[in-house]
Amino acid sequence: MPARGPALEGTLADLPLDEVLTLLANTRQTGILELRGANPGLVALHQGEVTIALSAMGPTLQQVFLGSGITDADGWEAAIGAADRGVALTETIVRLGCDLTALRRTLHDQTVGAVFELLLPSRDTFEFLPGEQHPVGDTFTFPVPELLEEAAARLEAWKQIAEVIPSTAMVMRLARSLPGPEVTISSGEWHVLARLDGRATISEVIRELGMSAFAVCAVLHRLVEEGVVEPVDTSAG
Repeated sequence: MPARGPALEGTLADLPLDEVLTLLANTRQTGILELRGANPGLVALHQGEVTIALSAMGPTLQQVFLGSGITDADGWEAAIGAADRGVALTETIVRLGCDLTALRRTLHDQTVGAVFELLLPSRDTFEFLPGEQHPVGDTFTFPVPELLEEAAARLEAWKQIAEVIPSTAMVMRLARSLPGPEVTISSGEWHVLARLDGRATISEVIRELGMSAFAVCAVLHRLVEEGVVEPVDTSAG
């Protein structure tokens, strides 16, 4: 068993996350980068590429798998049981009949979303634990440069979204009437729209759907702009 090397550690104020990930990618590291502080999270890597990223701001991995429809509660329990015996979550989920393309797309969206959230400026601390493996396994890996590029694009888009949706504590509902004769809703947008009941916060919708905050808020931003949904004034209650 290879000897465990010294951990890379510091604060994101001194060494931003994008630089940390680039360093780990360039040196083809395998392990888990843990972030602690106001927005804890982790980024797991295999030979310099990311296998999964999770942020406290977003859904848990269980919520991602169940909310996306990748598997059901029984499948999740089976995968967790197998993971306790050293079998990667993704391997079990695939054996249970999950479509590989759908699974990769779901994990990719979750990873980009979490990296985007973890890139937000902070003074959180980080520590890289070489050799550690995440239960999700390494069935799929995502290159760091591509993840950073996609996350950076989301950061730019988020500036516009935040003007309409400044907080995920907001509550949304269907608009009382449409501004025009018709509007087109995609299946992905309907997935979000169907969860709006005028009581649940956006944060609660995010966790129910197992989607990233960006993905949900991007849909809501368009629907607000189209006049399909509107914020609920919760100050009176």
